[in-house]
Amino acid sequence: MGVTDTQSYSHVIRDVLFGALQADPFFVSYTCRKNKMLVARPECLPYLGVYIIDETMTPDGDGNAGEVRFIHATRIGFSVMIANNDQDACELQLDAAFWRIMNRLWPDEYIMNLLDTENPNTGQSNPDNTRIESIERGLRRYVWGNAAFNNETPLGEMQYDITCRHRTYWSPGPFDDLLTIDMKTGIKPGDTQDEMDQRQQLHRVCQFDPSSFAAKREFKQRSKTNGR
Repeated sequence: MGVTDTQSYSHVIRDVLFGALQADPFFVSYTCRKNKMLVARPECLPYLGVYIIDETMTPDGDGNAGEVRFIHATRIGFSVMIANNDQDACELQLDAAFWRIMNRLWPDEYIMNLLDTENPNTGQSNPDNTRIESIERGLRRYVWGNAAFNNETPLGEMQYDITCRHRTYWSPGPFDDLLTIDMKTGIKPGDTQDEMDQRQQLHRVCQFDPSSFAAKREFKQRSKTNGR
């Protein structure tokens, strides 16, 4: 049972991006969080947040043809907050954080791999080989203010949000496995038992190994998973 049996691909992608930044030496002194449930207090600065903002799903192809298929546009937001009395130095620090996010994530040949996200050097991969199809857009802004109403902590925030694209396919099922076929020949509609007994009959029962169906289902699940 993989992570994506219980968690969405968008959630997995957010966790992958968060994990890569949290482990990066640039952010070693930062308080890192994955949602906005807890307020970033002054003692948490410098601060890095990676959030799911929203998610839009549009049909992949004609909406009334075939199985349900979605193109997901997931907005993921990055928030970097620091305290600095010097506004120019604060902006330089925020810009450096933004540039580090860009350089750490988008050139990564494994996180952004459309075929296989496994890093052969570490053996790690995106959970269940969850793949990002593309980054559709990005938006950066600065927010200036204070972490408290008493104006004691001059605060600068860099907000960067991206739209991440991936796909999901939702095939119907599960259906019962075909385990037995019972075949009889020499029967015509309306025949009596005596008439059937006068002709040579063939009766064959075919049994199928259910383990082969499990293997096929597993292959189908792997082939339909994201990046898709």
